[in-house]
Amino acid sequence: MNFELTSKYRELIVWFFVFCLLVSLPIRFYFLQKYEFETALNKSKASSERTLKLLSRRGKILDRNFQILAEDIPSYEVGIQVNNFSFDPSHISLISKILDIDSKNLKNKLSNKKRKYIVLNHNASQDELNKLKEEKIPGIRSIYKYKRSYPEGEILSQVVGLTNFENKGQEGIELSVNKKLSGKDGFKKYVRTNKGEIIETQIIPPNHGQDITTTLDAKLQYLVYQELKKAFDYYKASSASAILVDLKSKDILAMANYPSFNPNDRRGMNPNLLANRSATDLFEPGSTVKPLALAGLLQEDVIYKDTIVKTSPGYIEYEGFLTSDFKDYGTLNLSDVISKSSNVAMVKLCDKSNSEEIIKNFYKWGFGKYINEIFISNREGYLPSSADLSAREKVSLCYGYGLQVTLIQLVGAYTALFSNGQFQGLNLISGSYNVNENEIISSEIAEEIKIMLSEAVNNGTGRNALVKNTRIIGKTGTTKRLTNQGYNEESFNASFIGMAELDDKDYVLGILVRDAKENGEGGGQVAAPVFSKIIKSIQNTL
Repeated sequence: MNFELTSKYRELIVWFFVFCLLVSLPIRFYFLQKYEFETALNKSKASSERTLKLLSRRGKILDRNFQILAEDIPSYEVGIQVNNFSFDPSHISLISKILDIDSKNLKNKLSNKKRKYIVLNHNASQDELNKLKEEKIPGIRSIYKYKRSYPEGEILSQVVGLTNFENKGQEGIELSVNKKLSGKDGFKKYVRTNKGEIIETQIIPPNHGQDITTTLDAKLQYLVYQELKKAFDYYKASSASAILVDLKSKDILAMANYPSFNPNDRRGMNPNLLANRSATDLFEPGSTVKPLALAGLLQEDVIYKDTIVKTSPGYIEYEGFLTSDFKDYGTLNLSDVISKSSNVAMVKLCDKSNSEEIIKNFYKWGFGKYINEIFISNREGYLPSSADLSAREKVSLCYGYGLQVTLIQLVGAYTALFSNGQFQGLNLISGSYNVNENEIISSEIAEEIKIMLSEAVNNGTGRNALVKNTRIIGKTGTTKRLTNQGYNEESFNASFIGMAELDDKDYVLGILVRDAKENGEGGGQVAAPVFSKIIKSIQNTL
């Protein structure tokens, strides 16, 4: 009796649980459909959905004639999937030979058992990849990408700059307008069925980077670069820089430095050569600022065009310091002061002015501030505060000591001087022109200074800048090089800034040769001849 009752209860309990299970199933299906359908659908799509990146190209950098200075070309990242690699010594040798990598270094990487993938080359060419495929080496993988190519190589590298292995700008124009040059990758999404059929596709096309046209002229850049290279070798200099400007448009046509580097070959590249030294190297300008200082004194009526200066006996002791000329020039007019480059005369003339006016004049010429309109890295230089200047420091400024400038600042100042005293700035990127002009000096004073600079070339320190049947005006400069230990008495910066009037246009050209060790040392002996040779090369080419 009790046994039958117990069995009946057990049967009822079992049927109860079966009933609950049957009731719960549709309820569960309902909630799944209502609340988890989207999740399930997304999981299903994820397992069958694929995304393909559509690469964007970085914009080209072009010269004024649309010659390519930098562009993206097809490339491949090549690597080894270690667990699929054969570890065959012959394969290791082939990889090293084809990709020009150190076999010992590759063996060391392969010996690391923790590494699953090894990048062999970030920017392998199509030819290199084809050779690897022909050898049928197991485990080789490749990813299509773009790499930067620089057709002009070392000639323009410090101005154009370069990108890193991710193709982002690191130096020069590549860095300064990186945002415009950079593109945005697109993508292609598609859903594939179990049978391999594509049932859904979404395409977002890539946005390629913007092309940038510069004011540079690749042909003129080549001529300037070659002459700098010759000067570097002949004078056994530590380096040389030059900037060529179209006077009318204010366009920078060439901006060269030597030595340089090849941006297409990064192995063993000297990082000290990356900087565009014509825009970043600071130096004391020496006598090249004398015409600018003299112009400021004339503008402020501190002196007049008929002013004469007695420079005998060829030196002057001022505030406890001795300033000398090359020899005793006697009594000089203002044109003679410039053509003979008299330091004594500049001390006497600038003694008549006050520190504030002298500093203000140099600032108007563009010293002591950045040149933002050229869109590349540059230095503001050093212009002391007028409040901190001693009388001695004040007069030293007028013959180019106690301030520091870059070559591009000096070329910009002379471009303004040769433009009737109107400062407009220089251009490097086409379409980014500064149309505002600021008068630094009157056109009459500018013309007087130009006549003095003509005399300085024809009969003064700049004779070696002369070019036959061409009007050349300009000024030499020679300064001792400043080091951490003070002035080096045996090392000089030689400079010449001038203008050449050719048939088609007028050119402003600035030359700076650093630390010439043979065949000359000063601006007249070293920089002026380089100026002349560059202008002759331009004449012969154009």
